[in-house]
Amino acid sequence: MADKYGTDCGVKGMKNYLHIFIKGAFVLFLIAYLAVLYTSDSAKNVPMEQIAQTMEQDSDITSLNKEARSDLKHYYQTDDRNIDGYFFYKAASPMAVEEICIMKATDNTQANTLLENANAHLSGQKQVFEGYGTDQMALLNNAVVGKKGNYVYYMCGADAQNWRTAFLSMI
Repeated sequence: MADKYGTDCGVKGMKNYLHIFIKGAFVLFLIAYLAVLYTSDSAKNVPMEQIAQTMEQDSDITSLNKEARSDLKHYYQTDDRNIDGYFFYKAASPMAVEEICIMKATDNTQANTLLENANAHLSGQKQVFEGYGTDQMALLNNAVVGKKGNYVYYMCGADAQNWRTAFLSMI
């Protein structure tokens, strides 16, 4: 049946439904996308003791020196009493850059501050070894620094990517 303009009302109605369907699908897609973005930085609340127990199964990590809270303050400007825990191993030699540090912040704001400190530590290490430490610079250029939920990590060594994968799979 045609209207007074000679168009078919059924086709016009179908076009309206198609537009509504497309708009609805777009809104659902947008909601799903935003939900994925919002949860992508979340992490399970895993105790640092459990993380340490798992990470210490790697002999490359345990061959490094376990660092004390004063070292955490020295290298990352962080007092361990202000965070929910840490895991920190570093090479004994000051000429070596192998290091793994995982810190658990109390909230997202503190995690962002810890991330800034970890990035500053990496930049400082690069400045120290730039120009003469080619092996060390190669490791520093492949170091991984990041944040997932309230956890911040700094990993530098031949196995840094594997350490990162193992850590992220826990949280």
